[in-house]
Amino acid sequence: MANEETQVVDEQVSNETPLSESEKEQLQELIQTNQALNQAFGSLSIRKIQLEDEELMLKEQLAANLSKEKEITQKINSKYGRGSVDLQRGIFTPSEG
Repeated sequence: MANEETQVVDEQVSNETPLSESEKEQLQELIQTNQALNQAFGSLSIRKIQLEDEELMLKEQLAANLSKEKEITQKINSKYGRGSVDLQRGIFTPSEG
């Protein structure tokens, strides 16, 4: 039985063909590149999530600012009527018509 196992091992060894140094280097380079790409995709995915969160926060701030703008415009219109504001001079000019 030991002879059979030895014979199987010898057959496996004799069927093996060593790779050239160039082939080994090329394969190692492919593996390293794949690892780097996987890491880059992971980092990109994380940054994408962060950017989406930031976008949501900015949209909320924009909505709040637009709401505040509407509120202030309504107060000015209630107080002075329809017209325009010149912030440089700090004056209100009523609309004609």
